[in-house]
Amino acid sequence: MKKVERLSRIIDLLRQEGSASVKYLAQAFDVSESTIRRDIQELLEMTKFPVKRVHGGLILDVDKGSIEPMFEAKLSLMIEEKRRIASAALEFIDDGDSVLLDSGTTSFYLARLLHNKQGLKVVTTDVKIAEMLANFPGVETYIIAGRIRPGYYSIGGNLAEEMISMFKVEKAFLTADAIDPEMGVTNFSMFEVGAKKRIVEAGKMVILIADHSKIGKKGFVKVCDLSDIDVFITSKGADRKFIEDLSVFIPRILEV
Repeated sequence: MKKVERLSRIIDLLRQEGSASVKYLAQAFDVSESTIRRDIQELLEMTKFPVKRVHGGLILDVDKGSIEPMFEAKLSLMIEEKRRIASAALEFIDDGDSVLLDSGTTSFYLARLLHNKQGLKVVTTDVKIAEMLANFPGVETYIIAGRIRPGYYSIGGNLAEEMISMFKVEKAFLTADAIDPEMGVTNFSMFEVGAKKRIVEAGKMVILIADHSKIGKKGFVKVCDLSDIDVFITSKGADRKFIEDLSVFIPRILEV
């Protein structure tokens, strides 16, 4: 295998898994550990690739944000923060509510808690979330039809947008790749944006759920203005200036 191909496959593996050890990569590509260490050094020198060295290997550097990790990798990032956000978000859901869940791992953690409520009707744009909710007989689940984004399990496209427009729900939970006082809520990929816009329109109350690592970043394409958000639930740790700037547009911000 040529070096260029090996470097590309290392990046693909990081997007899928989030991290990799030198030993694992050497075995996976049937090369020496010293070769992998040289590959890692070369990746580190390529600033367009958001990776950073850790003891024994390297990890995807989500703070740089130019490469979006896949679902399984995202699920293992900021776990405790996402659990706290999910618990706080659950408090906004009343028995008998209609709820729309955006795709993403923070929404996935919230979906895991919905069995604690009674009589919910839940619409989602995420295959993994729908699969999770299918385990809860007390939750009436609707999955949006459309094109599935491989490796991310989100559902998008024109069909999805049209179907979301058929619903009006009490609570719509929106996720985000990036949140900035000037740009608003943005996404790294075009794929989900149309569906996200419809989610915002469908909710009587729109609740943004995203950990603090997303704050202060700017994604590739805009989803909505901050003024479209009624409540923002995030984790502690964001720069205070950003929180103050966001609070000008968002009526309620919870840091958990």
